[in-house]
Formats: sequence, C-alpha cells, structure tokens
Amino acid sequence: MPRMIDALLGGSAPPTMLRRAAQGSLSLPPAEMVEILVALIADRELGEEAERTLHGWDESSLAEVAASEQTPESVLLYLLCDSATKPAVMTALCDNPSVPLGELEKLAMQAGTVILKAMVRSHRVRSSSALLETIAANPAAAPVLEYLRQWQLTAEDNEAELAVTNFLAVHAEEVKREDHQPFELVSSAEGEEDPLANLVQKVKSGESATAPEEQEQLSLLQRIGRMRVGERIKLAMRGNREERMILIRDRSKLVSLAVLESPKVNESEMEAFASMKNLQEAVLRAIAGKRNYMKNYTVLRALVNNPKTPLDVTLPLLSHLLVKDMRALAVNKNVNETLRKMALKMWRDKSERKKE
Repeated sequence: MPRMIDALLGGSAPPTMLRRAAQGSLSLPPAEMVEILVALIADRELGEEAERTLHGWDESSLAEVAASEQTPESVLLYLLCDSATKPAVMTALCDNPSVPLGELEKLAMQAGTVILKAMVRSHRVRSSSALLETIAANPAAAPVLEYLRQWQLTAEDNEAELAVTNFLAVHAEEVKREDHQPFELVSSAEGEEDPLANLVQKVKSGESATAPEEQEQLSLLQRIGRMRVGERIKLAMRGNREERMILIRDRSKLVSLAVLESPKVNESEMEAFASMKNLQEAVLRAIAGKRNYMKNYTVLRALVNNPKTPLDVTLPLLSHLLVKDMRALAVNKNVNETLRKMALKMWRDKSERKKE
C-alpha cells in the first residue's frame, strides 16, 4: 500500500490535502506526518506553515520519531538542526544510531548550553570520548561539564550498588563463614619498609599519630578495623581510592577480590595493584584474568615483573612483552629464575629474527 507522502509529493494529491498536511490535520501516524512536514518545508507556498506546525509539535511524540531507527536520515538531520528548545528530542536524536556521530560532533562544536546538556544525557554521547572532548572544548560547556561529572559519580555509585548486591549473592556462604575474620594486612617482603603496616601496628597498640596526614589515615584504619568482612566488601566496592588501596591488601581474600570488582577502579589503580608485592596470589591471578585491564600494556608488564605473580600466570604473558622489556626481565634477579631464563631465550630469538 503506497504511503500518503508519496501521493502528496508525487503531485497526485489535491491542493486542499496539501494544505491540511501543512497544518498537520491529516489522520496519519506521527512518524509519517513529521516526515511529510519536513518535506513540505521546502515548498514555496506551504513551507512556512509546515515549519510552524512542526515547531508546535508535541515534544514527546517528536522524541519518539527522533528515537526511531526507521526515521529517514533527512528527517533526523532536520530535527537535529531544529531542536534547540526541545531537550527530549535532542537526547533521543543523540541516542539514535542512525544519526551519524560526525553530525553530533559538528553540533557539539557550536551548540549552546541547553543543547549540550541535552546531548550529555545521551548514553551514546557519554560513551564517545571524541564527542566528550568536542563538548569540553566548547566555551558554553562549563555548566555542562559539572553536570556530567555529577552524573558520572551517580552512575558509578549505582553501578557499585549493583556490583555489591551481585558479589554478596554469589559469595553468600563464604561471607557468612568468614564474616568475623578481623582486618589484617598481607605482609610486605621481609626487610621492606611498610608505612601502612606500621600504622596498623599503631592502631593495635593504641598509639596516636603526629602528622595530620598520618592522623587521617590512622582514623581510616581504625574505622576499617571495626568492620566485619561483609562491611569491608561493601566499602571495597563503594569506597574511594584510598580505601581501595588499603582493602586490596586485606588478608580476607573475599575483600581483596571485591576491590577488583568495583566499577570505580581505574587503570592507574590497576597498574598500581599489578606492581604491589604485598598482595595475595589470588588477587594477582584475578588481575591477569581481567581482559579489559590486560589490554593495558603497563598492567601486563607490571604483572610479569612482580615476583609475587605465580609462574603459571607470568609465562604465558612473556610473548606479549616488548623486546626491550624482555631484556630487562632477563636480568631482573627479583623474579623467578625459570621466568628469567625464558625471557632471555625469547629475547635472543626475537633479536636473531630481527637480524635476518
């Protein structure tokens, strides 16, 4: 069955029907009616009336059209240029994969604050680093960046709550069995200075701190020391960087592994974790099992060079090292001798192949 727009634009529709179309008074689905109005805007006689009709169109109905992947690109691009006063429409357009990201980038360069706010409500926009950089470069973006920061914090908190619920559900029996296990740190290697362990000792002996920074950290350790395992798991996922840097060393494997499941952990933290020699082997194994972080070469290199990382974890990672890092590993006396020998062999093999 032919669509009404084909009859209207094909010249077979009477002038009265065209007029009614420009007024938006035809009994048609919103998507088809909006498409007709966008097409009529180019008409010399009816263009202004069609444009007024479209400007007065109900925002929620227009947002549905803007969100549909079936909507023609010509309509989507028109709405993109004409939705400054309709934030819901702009957000729907940004989320629609049929709208090219290049068009959104062009808009983001010169849009005002209202449009930028509508844009950053879109998950698709927030997922595009290129778009976020373009928005940040726009002089009108200052209030938007604060909104975006607050949104990201809220999103992280919501994601952390979900992670806590899932982790506790999966490990319910273990948490119940170990809930009264006291907070203790995994020890550093013998002879290594461990300021955090020294502070924990002060907590146990009831000593007070002197420097303001030390007092703050001592207070945090005292608070963590009063928590049960279940509470420390929640803090590991909900807490801040400083709290995670302490809890990653918790002797309770459940707590230290919970840190790695926190959606708030960033790449720089994971790099630090991979380098730490005072973690349980299970934690280092878990890091090696996280593909998203193992794509980070710094994390991979840190794991291989960490003497606490189990040999069965480090050996398969050797082939991913750069030649210069293989050479450095081959003379690193802190790591397992088997790992050094394998690194030396692989370095020689790669060096020989380069000469050929």
